[in-house]
Amino acid sequence: MKLSPQQLQFFETFGYLHFPGLVKDEVDWIIEEFEAIFAASGQVHDGTQRSCIVPFIDQRERLCTLLDHPSIDGLISSILGPDFNYLGGDGNFYTGDTRWHSDGFHSIGKYLKVAFYLDPLTSDTGSLRVIPGSHRVDVEGWSARQARDASELWGISQQMVPHVALETQPGDVAAFNHNLMHASFGGSTARRMFTINCCAYCHSEEEIEELEKFVAGSARFWKDQVHSEIMRSTASPSRMRHLQQAMEHESHLPALAAKARAEMDEPARG
Repeated sequence: MKLSPQQLQFFETFGYLHFPGLVKDEVDWIIEEFEAIFAASGQVHDGTQRSCIVPFIDQRERLCTLLDHPSIDGLISSILGPDFNYLGGDGNFYTGDTRWHSDGFHSIGKYLKVAFYLDPLTSDTGSLRVIPGSHRVDVEGWSARQARDASELWGISQQMVPHVALETQPGDVAAFNHNLMHASFGGSTARRMFTINCCAYCHSEEEIEELEKFVAGSARFWKDQVHSEIMRSTASPSRMRHLQQAMEHESHLPALAAKARAEMDEPARG
């Protein structure tokens, strides 16, 4: 799959794309693998708080092949280029609301999240809500990025912030810029979703420094490397090129993870 010029222009302008049914044909085995990972982890999701596993698709050899899937590879390559970096991702049972936030704010480099949805979700039952255009670094001082403070700023609840809701069915995929403001409201206590995080290949020193900062963020999950050994040992040459640059810039991660283990009661939940 290759995105059209119109899709790419939409992504650059608004910061997201929605692909209904993109992995619908594979969703049965994907759900089986999702459930198997949580069962093997020993985590029991009781609905009181989010349950999260990082990295996620790395835990099972078959899920690792999503990086090789023609539609997924084509989607990411269209946005980031064919030599994009795979940077892990998370698997989640979500509980309740998720307030407005972005996944960082990168003024250097280009960072993409691909989200896989395994449950039917509407605007009022936990679907992803986005604020179109809130990813753009060329728009300074736009208070939409402060949507978490909607009550104080605009006298409305976070739920009332103008948005687009990406309502989903199992097998739907959404892709969005890490800078994009997003949230969800009204969801159940066991919404299943997992992600793939990627960035464009880094060429400049500034881009590499930004990559190393992102890699350092894995420390809060008590991870000593970006990818699992399963992901790396089963990688074809075409997949390995998406792993290599992160592998070359993760040497600082073990010390940071050791520090996190000493200071935290448990790994981060997101």
